[in-house]
Amino acid sequence: MTAKEWLQKAKKEGFAIGALNVSNLETFKAIVTVAAEKKSPIIIESSPGETEWMGAENVVDIAKNYSEEFSIPIFVNLDHAETLDQCMEGIEAGYDLIHFDGSALPYEENLEIAKKVVSEAHKKNLLVEAEIDRMARKSSEVYKEQISMEELRQTFSKPEKVKEFVEATGVDTMATLFGNIHGVFPTQPPLDFDLIKKIREAVPNTFLSIHGGSGIPEGEVKKAIKIGGFVKVNINTEMRRAYRDTLEDVLEEKEGEYAMYKVLGPVLDAVEKVVAKKIDAFGSAGKV
Repeated sequence: MTAKEWLQKAKKEGFAIGALNVSNLETFKAIVTVAAEKKSPIIIESSPGETEWMGAENVVDIAKNYSEEFSIPIFVNLDHAETLDQCMEGIEAGYDLIHFDGSALPYEENLEIAKKVVSEAHKKNLLVEAEIDRMARKSSEVYKEQISMEELRQTFSKPEKVKEFVEATGVDTMATLFGNIHGVFPTQPPLDFDLIKKIREAVPNTFLSIHGGSGIPEGEVKKAIKIGGFVKVNINTEMRRAYRDTLEDVLEEKEGEYAMYKVLGPVLDAVEKVVAKKIDAFGSAGKV
């Protein structure tokens, strides 16, 4: 099955596929190990910084290797590419999904570049995701300060604008904002389920994804998938936090150990626990 067919299946059956960021082989391995155990499809993704660090073709090749080794569908998404050149790199490297994030650009410029990305990606039967609303926080970090609801609401998507953009560009998937935000906060902001419903009604034939999935309580993300028909949920911060916090603890315990493969076992275990919880919450377990 293709990426599009899997997203169609997710939409029809009411589950979402986890889109999980990688910036090293250890995180990659942890994600795939759990997906195989759970018999779940998975989307591996890399942001511009992660793509530059890992190498676009390397990400694609590793995904293909793991897909064959573990016998599960692994799709690759170019996450938050902000220029046409970045999108073309993903298209040429063989990514399955291309996310063009033009939310920092004037609306008309965002629209015109999205049209070009769609044209190039669809030539190779790739899916294109876009967004028009700028998140209040762009980095996948652990924040100590709380974000105000007043600031957050200023970023919320307008259903009529989402519909207009989809019709003008022909994008396959839209990333919208309704209380979701990158990063983890002392208290995670609540989701606006009324807005989610209105967005789905505005673009019923378009795939919808949740960005900033880290930190959203399990009950809320399940409800969002049910009400909004979301087929893709992005996770990064929670895995990063599990990786770093556990690595710091293990290095302190094994101060004299220099063979990193002897140190990283507990680190992978910590990341795997995060991934397992997300797959269960998204309802994709047992779908392969």
